[in-house]
Amino acid sequence: MSFSFTMTKGNIMSENQEAKPPKGEKTRADILAEIKKTEPEFKKNPGDKEIRFKYGNLLYQSGEFWKARDVIALLVQDSKPSDEALSVAAKLEYLIGNYSEAEKLYKRLVEAKAGDMSGQVMANVGLMFTYYQMDRFNKIKELEFPPGVKLPNVEAIKRFEENPYQKEWHSEEKVSIIQFLMTDSLPVLEIEFNGLPVIVFFDTGADTFILDNEIASALGIEWSAKATGSFGGGKTSEIGFGKVDSVKLGDVTLKQVPIIILPTKRFSKAFEEGKYTIGGAIGTAAMRQFLSTIDYKNGRMILQERIKENARKLQEELKGRIAAEVPFVLDATHMMMTRGGLNDKDGLTFFVDSGLEGEACFTAPIQTLNYVGIPVPETKIDKESVGGGGGKWASGIFPIKTISMGSLIQSNVKGTYGARPPESYWGSGYIQDGLISHRFLRQYSSWTLDFDAMKYIFEK
Repeated sequence: MSFSFTMTKGNIMSENQEAKPPKGEKTRADILAEIKKTEPEFKKNPGDKEIRFKYGNLLYQSGEFWKARDVIALLVQDSKPSDEALSVAAKLEYLIGNYSEAEKLYKRLVEAKAGDMSGQVMANVGLMFTYYQMDRFNKIKELEFPPGVKLPNVEAIKRFEENPYQKEWHSEEKVSIIQFLMTDSLPVLEIEFNGLPVIVFFDTGADTFILDNEIASALGIEWSAKATGSFGGGKTSEIGFGKVDSVKLGDVTLKQVPIIILPTKRFSKAFEEGKYTIGGAIGTAAMRQFLSTIDYKNGRMILQERIKENARKLQEELKGRIAAEVPFVLDATHMMMTRGGLNDKDGLTFFVDSGLEGEACFTAPIQTLNYVGIPVPETKIDKESVGGGGGKWASGIFPIKTISMGSLIQSNVKGTYGARPPESYWGSGYIQDGLISHRFLRQYSSWTLDFDAMKYIFEK
């Protein structure tokens, strides 16, 4: 059975239909060729603002986020930088988690776009995402959007009288350990929504907490906004936004918690043939409230207070057992991106989405297969498959010689084709070469997500 709750953008690919990249779309090979041409010009004339921006923007598009940030940052030190430089600089600061600087740059962009309604809206959207990662819902409610511009995230946040994710620890140690009910095919655990026990699965392809629509209705939770969500295979489904008073995660309770409402009980068959009734999911925004560890070896989730001292202690405890430390960036509400390689191609950008179930550890759109030289596999619809969009899509398995994330390398594994439509490739202004998931992450004893250092720590 193939299961995926990967949030993507794109169309629907039916059985035996070969998706094609949009005509005239630039590929990674094109961007790398432009970088190769522009880099000598930049090194020769680093003071040329036009060349500097072109080079930095190409690096951004290729996924070299940290290097791009260093190149672009000098441009916004001017009193009157170009709007394009401000926009890219703000996005890069946001991606790397420098939210205070991103806030300043987006505010400058709002001022620079005076008289340009669409430009101001986009700058304010950047501020909205920045405040979202800072859990500053009070600041989001202060943002001004023109009449007729209704953003679901903003409309939902207006229902919050206080900032979200207020924590109440139930132990002096401020550590919560939650045992998994199962670790494969995806980690499953039990938590409580407003005091009601609910079985959920762990999925960084989700934003915050997801709650089944029937359970939400039974708890009297109303939709505060709705939108169309896009999922694996390019499928779409209406999703609702709401809030719950509390979510209890073992020995810690979060108060004033935003949720996404979506039918999830239909996924139950994917977990030991329906042994567990799936009432929701726990995603990235929940993980970033803590120093979070997915302890695969012992089948549990460990949530610690998110302070630098705990991160330092963890490093000491793992001394000699760290397989790798891998930097990542955070885009949109929940999309963690990191760098890796596939077969003989390095320098790729992967979405780290732990919610892809099945035998494959990776999925990619057709552009990536073409770039790496992997033949498109024969595809067919698995009648047992189900995704966040509720439908089925055609997919096929392909062999992978090697796949890497940072310095982690795995060999002779499997990838799947069909879950990532062509439109996902340029879905966020830069190339997303594919999605790396549970089967890859699962090969390590533990996986810690450190949102202060913006890095993963993998234990051997």
